[in-house]
Amino acid sequence: MRSFVRHLIPPLCVVLGVACQGEKGSFTGDEPFDYRTRMFVADEDSSGTFVCFTATDTTLLPETRVTIVFTGHPQRSAIGRIRSRERLPCIPGPPMPPTDSIQYVAEMPRDTSDRLGIIIVLLGSVAKPVQRGDTVTIEIEPGQPPIRFRDCTSYEGLHATAWAGTPVTSSRRWHAYYFLGYSVDATCTLADYAPDSTGPPG
Repeated sequence: MRSFVRHLIPPLCVVLGVACQGEKGSFTGDEPFDYRTRMFVADEDSSGTFVCFTATDTTLLPETRVTIVFTGHPQRSAIGRIRSRERLPCIPGPPMPPTDSIQYVAEMPRDTSDRLGIIIVLLGSVAKPVQRGDTVTIEIEPGQPPIRFRDCTSYEGLHATAWAGTPVTSSRRWHAYYFLGYSVDATCTLADYAPDSTGPPG
């Protein structure tokens, strides 16, 4: 019997793959989610097969899991992996960064160029996104409501936010600004960008 089990385990590990090896890359443990170091706005390559984002941490490992949320209507999500750090791999929005700017590249499993809205990436092991109608939710903080995402426009840019519950009326947990460089009609409320003492700064 023991011999049978011993010969059975290797094929099972080949089939299960990640389950036997464990998660790879950075942020693979059960440490609390840090919005400052694990959530970013990203740009998408024209191929729709990878996204690029800038992080001050230059030590993120290849194969780090990336959960990608598209904040347009309807919202959508995808799971990818960090591939590498490269010199200006995507064409970002204005203002144009220096040509030697380095960004992380996260590959996606399929062409997502048909998806809309600001792209938000979450690094490391988080719960699988749940699609509720046109909305993506993700459980991030134990004991807290699942995070929901929102984007809106100010006069020359876009604001991307994450909320612990219903956007605008719940605690804002994260905020980022994406400059467009041209005028648009404003749709944001003060809650979208005002300093918020109930969540992480920004």
